[in-house]
Amino acid sequence: MATQHSELIHAMVLREMQEGVIRDGLWAQALVEATYDKEKAKAIYIRLRAANMQEDTKKLLVKQIQQALKSDEVKRKDFISASGLKKPR
Repeated sequence: MATQHSELIHAMVLREMQEGVIRDGLWAQALVEATYDKEKAKAIYIRLRAANMQEDTKKLLVKQIQQALKSDEVKRKDFISASGLKKPR
């Protein structure tokens, strides 16, 4: 059963193809896997490009999480350094 995320990615790939956006390297790989049958190559290209998009999405999420953790660490350091301040009288 395809997940909603997977369906969205496949729809994005299809939209790219309809707009004429094809990644040459992936298309070449798809053609080779399909023994140069263009119809089979289209299906293979969709699978390859969807996997590529999923990997890009994972990398982006990891990067965003790492940045958020780093930002949180800085905020904690600021809080700790400010906690030693005395209240003004």
